[in-house]
Amino acid sequence: MSTGAYGDDAFEFLLNPDNSASGQSQPSASPAGRPTTAGVANQEPVVDAAAFDPPEQVQTRLERMKAARNPLCEAAQPLLRMLADMPASLDSLAAVASLRSLLVREVAAFQKVCDKASLPWKHVAAVRYALCTALDEAANRTRWGSGGIWAAGGLLLKFEGEVDGGEKFFLLIGRMATDPQEYIDVLEVLYRILSLGFEGRYSVAADGPRHLEQIRQRMLTLISGTRDTMRLELSPHWRGEEPGRMRLLKSVPVWATAGVAALCVFSLFAWYKYRLLAQSNALEAKILAIGEPVKVAAPVVHERLRLSILLKDEIARGLLSVEETASSSRVVFRGDYVFLPGQSRIRPELDPVLTKVAQEVVRVGGNVTVTGHTDNQPIHTAEFPDNLVLSERRAAFVADVLKAHGMPGNRIEAVGKGDTQPVADNSTAEGRSRNRRVEVFVTH
Repeated sequence: MSTGAYGDDAFEFLLNPDNSASGQSQPSASPAGRPTTAGVANQEPVVDAAAFDPPEQVQTRLERMKAARNPLCEAAQPLLRMLADMPASLDSLAAVASLRSLLVREVAAFQKVCDKASLPWKHVAAVRYALCTALDEAANRTRWGSGGIWAAGGLLLKFEGEVDGGEKFFLLIGRMATDPQEYIDVLEVLYRILSLGFEGRYSVAADGPRHLEQIRQRMLTLISGTRDTMRLELSPHWRGEEPGRMRLLKSVPVWATAGVAALCVFSLFAWYKYRLLAQSNALEAKILAIGEPVKVAAPVVHERLRLSILLKDEIARGLLSVEETASSSRVVFRGDYVFLPGQSRIRPELDPVLTKVAQEVVRVGGNVTVTGHTDNQPIHTAEFPDNLVLSERRAAFVADVLKAHGMPGNRIEAVGKGDTQPVADNSTAEGRSRNRRVEVFVTH
């Protein structure tokens, strides 16, 4: 892959600290003994990540790096995730500043764990440069990062003192591709950055997407060949069975194999013969049954429970009467025999009778209407100011007994009619006695 018009000097700013891009200045050594990056205009010190990364977190990352095939790629995972999940919108400049601080901290942490892992400083510097460039490009593409808001304090400017990373990113690839054994870990990280959408100088170049795809494919081929992770054989299992594996089967006599096969065939034939005979017998029985009269079972008629039968003992004692039709039943309580005079309570000795009626009504089922009636003799008490209230209270009392024995509340209604529906002449004592009553009307 060509390194472009910049030549080798574009790579020296990271990989050859002994000479600057102009070939004249000599950088000083870093405190750790590693040469500082030459050609950096911004000499502000790199942010120390010690205040942000507790020792146990750094130690955990170091352990993962030691276990990884590519320690550089493992160390760069947080920044790669940030590159993939760059927010599309931020609601304030404070949020932009917070994101920039987070990225600065993570770049510094990346540098720190790589130093502790004793990774080659050239590799670390190249990956850091590429990550800063890609993160700056991703931020500048957003609405909140466009217009120079992010570029004024970009990561590449802060850590490297440069703003043209989109050109040098591809120069790094071209230079490292000449020695893939040395820079294979770096190339793999740069390949991941390209796969996450980094375009660099090709974002404005004619036919840029095609060039980017060609670079990615060449890098994949280079990495795969260097890592030896891809099999080149079209059929890695083309060889047959090794001698000796079929020796046991070859030792079985032919006549034994033929005998077992014949037994299996005969057993299969016998099974299908049996199934065919069974189906033939069933079909023959169906043919013979044609024309015979079909015996239809008589429908089972369930006799409806009748209150006149269930309450025959109470009817015989004259405590109540029952009138029934095909769809309803009416149970009538004589008020003089059941309720105390001028009261809504029944006589104590008739509690079992009312309980029996409630149980049988619930047993029969249906919708129930309890209606209270009185004679035309006026009543004026504090509890019962008139006959209508007295009839309502008596009906409600009987309805409560029915509910207490299992009648659903939504299927029962209690009403009072007072003296509006007499069944006898109120001018005689016998007629008034018949008019004082409570009726339980059940519809089936």
